[in-house]
Amino acid sequence: METVSLINCMNETVDPCEDFYEFACGMFETNYPYYSDTNENSWITIMSLKIKHRVKKFLDKENEINEPNAVHKTRKFYQACLNSTEDQISKNYDPLRDVWEKVGLNTDYLNDSVPLEIETILARLKLYFNLDMFFDIDIEDDPRNSSSHSLLIIDQIWESNKYKKKNKMKTNKVDIDESLPKFTEYFNLLIDKLLNRNQPYVKKLKFEDLTNTTNELVEFEDKFSQVQRNTFSFINEIAEVVTLEEFQNFTDTVGDQFKFNWTLYLRELTRDIQPKVYEILTSGNANSYELLVRNRDYLNDAFKLLSQTPTIIIKMSILTKVLTILDSRFPSGEKLNSEQCFALTSEYFGMVTGYSMIDTLDNSSKAALAEMTDNIKWALRKMVNEASWMDNETKNATLRKLANTKTFFGYPENYDKIINNLLENLTVTDNLIENILSVSLLSMASNWKYLTEDRNWENQTWDVTPGEVNAYCYNSMNAFFMPAAILQSPLFKNGIQALNYGATGSTIGHELSHNYDNTGRLYNELGNVAQWWSNRSYEEYTKRTSCLISHYNDIEIVSHNKSFVVNGVLTLDENIADIAGLKEAYYAYRRYVDVHGQEPRLPGMERYSQEQLFFLGYANQYCYYDDGDSQFDNFNSHSPNVVRVRGVLSLSQEFAKAWSCPIGSPMNPKKEKCQIW
Repeated sequence: METVSLINCMNETVDPCEDFYEFACGMFETNYPYYSDTNENSWITIMSLKIKHRVKKFLDKENEINEPNAVHKTRKFYQACLNSTEDQISKNYDPLRDVWEKVGLNTDYLNDSVPLEIETILARLKLYFNLDMFFDIDIEDDPRNSSSHSLLIIDQIWESNKYKKKNKMKTNKVDIDESLPKFTEYFNLLIDKLLNRNQPYVKKLKFEDLTNTTNELVEFEDKFSQVQRNTFSFINEIAEVVTLEEFQNFTDTVGDQFKFNWTLYLRELTRDIQPKVYEILTSGNANSYELLVRNRDYLNDAFKLLSQTPTIIIKMSILTKVLTILDSRFPSGEKLNSEQCFALTSEYFGMVTGYSMIDTLDNSSKAALAEMTDNIKWALRKMVNEASWMDNETKNATLRKLANTKTFFGYPENYDKIINNLLENLTVTDNLIENILSVSLLSMASNWKYLTEDRNWENQTWDVTPGEVNAYCYNSMNAFFMPAAILQSPLFKNGIQALNYGATGSTIGHELSHNYDNTGRLYNELGNVAQWWSNRSYEEYTKRTSCLISHYNDIEIVSHNKSFVVNGVLTLDENIADIAGLKEAYYAYRRYVDVHGQEPRLPGMERYSQEQLFFLGYANQYCYYDDGDSQFDNFNSHSPNVVRVRGVLSLSQEFAKAWSCPIGSPMNPKKEKCQIW
């Protein structure tokens, strides 16, 4: 962390033992005003905008001979988007016209006499536009054997209730019989435009206005949003394995008036991108085909609601969503601006745009990261060995898992090969719409190839793009990823290791600890869900997590004159990772000092010891401002940033000692300091 950015965030008039967040971050809002139009700012926002600028320069560059061919294809896609004039787009609707007709959305769609072939429509919307409605479908590692091929998973879909926010549930009742003609006329105008008919000029359409045409549609959207919220699971569930027949019986039972043929849907979905799966689904073995299902409560209530909803409302709901998506991806005869083209390119070619980060980590940075990771793993081994509540059987199993944990930093070593293989079968033309449809199909086929292929973790293609300012733990892989984008200043490459360990070190510890949080502990060293701890250790672990839940449930935050309470159950996994990750990073830094000797004081901040700088580095990464309080969302699995500083450090004896915080002060309360390790 650069000295200037650290100092600029601090409010040294505040006693660090009273409120360390305000001490470390009190001047952040003043000295780092908005960097975006989202009324929020953080180091993540600032770094993301810097990366965005870097990627744009990368896309605007001339092709170089030694670059991967995938980079050249990506630039061609970007330029085809920038060069698409209104006239060119209007003439190039043929690919979209074909897809539109295939999906089954034509001018007869809203007629009562036309049946709702929802399986075909939803399958093709997923296939061509990666659009999920009413449920989410994807692939996930088999929890019984993560190294084998993956399985399809049916899960909850999550969307904010934008309809209620925009329309505020208007009280004037509009009858469906009165509104449908208007809706149909509106839709037919769009059809004419999309199909490139000789349609006179149509003013720019606002698709959210479709929800105003009938109160019944607004009410359905509101009820669906309530289903999402009411059935939201506060616990990270392990998906259950069911047969296609079992799942069909389940949805038939709960949605008795809404029969959804899952076999037909999956056939439509896999015919072109997964012929081996399609073959199974058209054979006599279809009923025994295995799926993963998560959150049955949601699926139960969603299908009940669909069963109680008139077909015309379901049709209109599908159209409302589809047309909104199409408007953003396929402009109706209008030229896309550079921001839209950048967003499209990043969405479809994120792994390739991440190539702009190549060589951002020099050899000294890689060596520092390797040593830091070794020290953090050493610290976790120390914590496990010293845990009095774990028996030897559980300790040994935990240490084996730790020894087998894989770490991925920056970008893949075989980056050129990975992205070339990824786009090997993609042909990019000057036709924007044709390109979008081609890359959509290719992306889905590439992602879903593991339905019939076993994964090879040793040659794992990075699912995390190097240009993303974030970090991820993969329980089924027993691994974590730290992309190059988050390994940049001011969170890394700092003048002294005290700050590096406080910020980046605690993040590495955080991701490593996710393998042993309340969800990660269910996965063994191979990434399979299994009983690998003793019953006694499980019981003792649960007692400690109960203490943490109580600790966080008691935390109330006031922001912009509004009060918020933390949900200790929802945030449990992230809180465990925060607390353990900080402790690991602290012990790791102590080990670094033991090997290399005490670091010199930081110029301009000589008044602070190295251990104090470590905790400043930890806190500074969470400096944050949000005018809309979105970080206090009741469905956010992370505690608010202010709690990730105050709540975590108030449990740390090492912090209290470093800052000489008296017992009973807000940052060193008298109550029990809950710890797993």
